[in-house]
Amino acid sequence: MTVYDRYRTLLHKLALVRARAPGGDSPEADALLDAMDEVWDALSDGERAAMERERARLALALDSRAVSA
Repeated sequence: MTVYDRYRTLLHKLALVRARAPGGDSPEADALLDAMDEVWDALSDGERAAMERERARLALALDSRAVSA
């Protein structure tokens, strides 16, 4: 698994954790964020830019689900 794929996997896991417990932090979310920080440092500038777009897309998708619920 590439560093990019690892970060993307962690990002999606975090989205799932936050969807289960909206508005609150959890030990699971904290652990994922710590792991994401470590992986972020290993990403290239291009990979970071791609991840920023991925995070924005994922946030929009989650917001859309919250509004329609």
